[in-house]
Amino acid sequence: MKAKIVLTALLVYLVTTGSSCIRDPFIVVVNFPFSGCYSINPGNDPTFSGSETIGLIDQVPESFRDDIREARYYDIRVWTTGAYSGNVTGTAFINGIPMLTYSGSWSDFNTPQSLLGSSPYVTPQTPGLLELGRVLAQFVTSPELTVELSSSGTVSDVPVPDGLQVCVEVLTQGDAEVNN
Repeated sequence: MKAKIVLTALLVYLVTTGSSCIRDPFIVVVNFPFSGCYSINPGNDPTFSGSETIGLIDQVPESFRDDIREARYYDIRVWTTGAYSGNVTGTAFINGIPMLTYSGSWSDFNTPQSLLGSSPYVTPQTPGLLELGRVLAQFVTSPELTVELSSSGTVSDVPVPDGLQVCVEVLTQGDAEVNN
């Protein structure tokens, strides 16, 4: 009985304050990370590099693609795959601009190392982070935008075994304005 009284009072309040039609849009936070993994060739060459061209809109869930009003990054992670006993040193780039550097033992990167987690193995690079922010701001008005995510570096010991990769992931999210 008490619940009915509260509900009736709420409805009366909404109707008398001009809220007879609750159809105002609301904001939904949508994650749309993007990443690239870069293979290290087996053999005696300790260097590696690779590049991925990524359509940002392709990373957004389809039901929110027309609704993104703001976008931002909230972390960048680096990790390795494959068994290796040496060290890895490299740089991750966004559109050719250094975004972060990473350096440590291969095994340190078997667990993703992140900027947000204040990893001692990952160092932010301001020019690339500014470029990432610029790209995400531009993405809101130009959803067809693509970015180039790349990485290059070296490993310490040769011969390099088969199956090694360095992966970089940019964790991004956007505010989608959704109508009920």
